[in-house]
Amino acid sequence: MAKNFKLVIVTPEQIIYDGEVSSIVAPGDLGYLGILADHAPIITSLTTGKLEITDPNGAKNTMKISGGFMEMVKNTATILVDSTP
Repeated sequence: MAKNFKLVIVTPEQIIYDGEVSSIVAPGDLGYLGILADHAPIITSLTTGKLEITDPNGAKNTMKISGGFMEMVKNTATILVDSTP
C-alpha cells in the first residue's frame, strides 16, 4: 500500500488545497520535480507550469500555477504560488 503525505497549496488570497496525496509533480526552475512520501527535506522555487497531484485513490488532478515556492519537510509539502490562472 502506498504511503501518503500532506499537501497544502496557498495563494495570497486563499488556501487552494489542504489534504492527503500520494504524489505530486511540480514545475521547478530546472525541470519538473517528483515528490513522494518520505522525500528528503527540500525548498525550491517553482516556475509557471502544470502541477500534477495524485490523490490517495490514484486519481490525477492537474492545475496551472504561476511561479512560487515549494517546501517538503516531515511528510508535509507546502506550495506557495503567486496565482493559479
